[in-house]
Parts: sequence; structure tokens; C-alpha cells
Amino acid sequence: MKRNRTPFVKRHHLSLGADYALQLIRIFTDLFDGDMDLALVFIAAAQAGTEHLRAQGDYVDLLTTEFFPDDLRRPVSVSALARSLGIPVETTRRHVVKLTQTGFAQRTESGGVIVTSEVLQREEIRQAALLNLGAMEALIDGLLRTPRNR
Repeated sequence: MKRNRTPFVKRHHLSLGADYALQLIRIFTDLFDGDMDLALVFIAAAQAGTEHLRAQGDYVDLLTTEFFPDDLRRPVSVSALARSLGIPVETTRRHVVKLTQTGFAQRTESGGVIVTSEVLQREEIRQAALLNLGAMEALIDGLLRTPRNR
């Protein structure tokens, strides 16, 4: 059933989305000692590595464990990360260096960046994911509570 997208509903959804985005940024910025750009590069690299899998209709079948297997992950180039975030390549490269130095990402022989399932299993990442899950559930609950007659 398609809902009527009244101005109220549009504002309501925009507000819920903004609340979620701000919480996500805060969770991961805290994880990276207040460095929001570093947090965004990490999130973008982690997402980019499995984006091609999530685009498949049967991607759920590939999840035989908690995470996609590393051999299915694809590295992303620094320039692709920079383009996806709208930040300079050199800034992105510096953040990738920090991520690799701290073990949050790896560089491949071809120069790409990859976030492995081992990284995603780190306790601090698991805690951030749990906080993000709570924020996501609040977003979904808010969307489901959208008044139908406004």
C-alpha cells in the first residue's frame, strides 16, 4: 500500500532520517576519537566492499555466517571512496593510511582498500554496530508510526 506523501509525512520522514544519520555519525565519530571524516571513510570503505553483493537479489544466500566471506569482498580505490564522500582524494588517502595503521582496514596489492570480517568482529566495532542497530530500530519504528491521516 502506497502512503500519501503529504507535506507533514515528508517532514516527518526527513526528521526521522536526519535523527538516524546524526546518531550514526556520532556513534562512529566517537569510535574514531572525534574524527568524523575518518569515521565516514571507514563506513564508506566497509560498505563499498560488499555493495556489489547487496545489489544481487539473492545476496542473503551469500550470508552463510554473520558477515560476507572475505573472498567475496571487493577492494575499493581511494579515488572511488573520495568521490562517494565528496571529499578530496588526498584527504581520503590520509584517512586510509590512518585506518590501515590502526588495523581498521587493509590495502591490497592493487592499492585498493578493504575492511575485512576480522575487523568487523572487533569489540569496538560490535559495540558501535549494536548502538547503530538501536538507532535503526528507532528509525523503523518512527516510520511505522507515521500517521496515515496527516
